[in-house]
Amino acid sequence: VTQCCFLTVHPLFFWFWSFHPRMALALCLQVLCSLCGWLSLYISFCRLNKHRSYEWSCRLVTFTHGVLSIGLSAYIGFIDGPWPFTHPGSPNTPLQVHVLCLTLGYFIFDLGCIWRFAWKKSIKKYHAWRSRWSEERRLKHNGHLKTH
Repeated sequence: VTQCCFLTVHPLFFWFWSFHPRMALALCLQVLCSLCGWLSLYISFCRLNKHRSYEWSCRLVTFTHGVLSIGLSAYIGFIDGPWPFTHPGSPNTPLQVHVLCLTLGYFIFDLGCIWRFAWKKSIKKYHAWRSRWSEERRLKHNGHLKTH
């Protein structure tokens, strides 16, 4: 089993570094800068909205990312090109790579927000779902399932 997992992970791990080490490092730095940008925007929103919760500021960052990514995607698709329906599979432009790194940095930020704000809520929801499911299953086996 270890060899099978190693063979699966090994090509995926070295695929990223197969470009050029400098290119891979540049992409990692762009993603890290993007993450720092999203974090600084979050901190700015927290300072500007002291009367609101931290989750509110996280949602403002999410809204900002949505507006920014829609605008940049529309610009790339309709103005900058290439048009994806006439040139499918063409190499990425530098602007597309920058937007991808910007979005990947936001994705990492969003994972942190989910871990920070929604972890306890998710556990509570899973526990409620699991207890309800097991109760319904027990009632189905006895033949006394009631609908409320």
